[in-house]
Amino acid sequence: MRYVAPINAPDEARQLVRAGADELYCGYQDAWWTERYGDHDSASRRQGAANLSTRDELARTTEEAAKLDAPLYLALNARYTEMQLDYLMGLCTDFERWGGTGVIVSDLGLLWRLKQNSALDLCLSLLAVVQNAPTLAAYRSLGVTRVVLPRFLDPDAAGSLLSAVPDMQGEVMAFFDKCPLVDGYCRHRHGVSYPDRNVEAGHAKSPDNAPPLFTFDTTYRTHACLGTTCDYLDPYPCAACHLPLFEREGIGFAKIGGRGRPLEERLRALKFLKRAETLATDAQRIELYQETFGQDCSCYFGPCIQSRHAIEPVEIPADIQRRAYVGSQTSVASFEKSLDELRNHGSDSCFEPVTLMVPPLSDAHLETLASSLPELAANHPSDVHLCVNDLGTLITATRVASENNLNMRVTMGTLLARIDDEREVAHFLSENENPPRAVWGPRGEPRMLAYRRPPATLVEHWSRPSATEPSAQAALAMLTGTPAIPYEFAK
Repeated sequence: MRYVAPINAPDEARQLVRAGADELYCGYQDAWWTERYGDHDSASRRQGAANLSTRDELARTTEEAAKLDAPLYLALNARYTEMQLDYLMGLCTDFERWGGTGVIVSDLGLLWRLKQNSALDLCLSLLAVVQNAPTLAAYRSLGVTRVVLPRFLDPDAAGSLLSAVPDMQGEVMAFFDKCPLVDGYCRHRHGVSYPDRNVEAGHAKSPDNAPPLFTFDTTYRTHACLGTTCDYLDPYPCAACHLPLFEREGIGFAKIGGRGRPLEERLRALKFLKRAETLATDAQRIELYQETFGQDCSCYFGPCIQSRHAIEPVEIPADIQRRAYVGSQTSVASFEKSLDELRNHGSDSCFEPVTLMVPPLSDAHLETLASSLPELAANHPSDVHLCVNDLGTLITATRVASENNLNMRVTMGTLLARIDDEREVAHFLSENENPPRAVWGPRGEPRMLAYRRPPATLVEHWSRPSATEPSAQAALAMLTGTPAIPYEFAK
């Protein structure tokens, strides 16, 4: 197994490689970006220390990795609008010229641009959430040669999916950053939490000469999906016992998360995984884990494996009520029930005009949908939309509709179109919802967290579905043979 580790500074390269890293990856967020979009995770789904901050720093990191024969990947794994793509392509051109290896990407528009204009290797981010074979095949046709597989795929499922697409390399998460939800479908930000520690006891009062820390979300304490009453996630989720099983299925790369974590934590994780690889039994690996991290084993892929249906519910926008909406963008059970009802009721039913909302589907559920479309269209000949939420379902549905000459419009749902949560955006725009509060700063010093309204360019970014941008639509046109794929809930 080859280990892929995050690097936050040029001088970390040698230590990471000595500890066992075979490849390195980094984020990037410079002054150009922060002036327009704030200190937000919109560049690479991480903030602050998780990113290099100047072209010089990125060039030096590339140089250091090359000296060690360690491939270096640049994480540009967020979603983007067209103006952002113009800037990012310039960044990728520089990175390629300096000797960078590849880009970790999830945005269709960026993939399309890179396929046309770059020789960098393309690694598909975990955030693309590839969970069926047509999706993986589509990304392969866009030039992707490696995929970071979702956390809800066990070794058998990961091997089956990977075997469906020849010449595709596989990568799995091995340490750090396990989310309770499928984070590729998360519509919240992944900000930097400032632990309160003894704030309630009044021990974190900011001295008069300490400048405040500005953010557009002063209430942030942990991942948004956990709410305000939960502690932070388990800090050391581990896949050591499952890596041999993944390797047997043809997966050759193991990713260590934790971009932005202190170097000593990343080194400790690497050294642990390298030692665990030499052990003969899971019992020995578990014992080594407990000795290394001082806690009971926390497993990535064990009994508490992430569910493929662990997706935060998505609401239809309040001012979009033009049709009857049935099914769900997140619940397979609700979708299956609605599909069955539509197949068994003709056009004299109350479901006209109707949109069947379809969540991201496994291969088995996708086969069921494809075989049902002719009957669904026959029962509802006048006006039926199919609102889909993963790339493979979009491609399959448009193909079946075209081959069978079905009068059915296939549209993108919220998860596939990629747009932020309106409730989150409203929270970020409200100063009343973001009062000042005492926190501990990035280096443990007492500070005040003060509200600053998000820049207009960031608000615009939040409010625009990325898959409707011109470059993303060009990619979709190639994949589906359809000139334009609309967003179902466009206003």
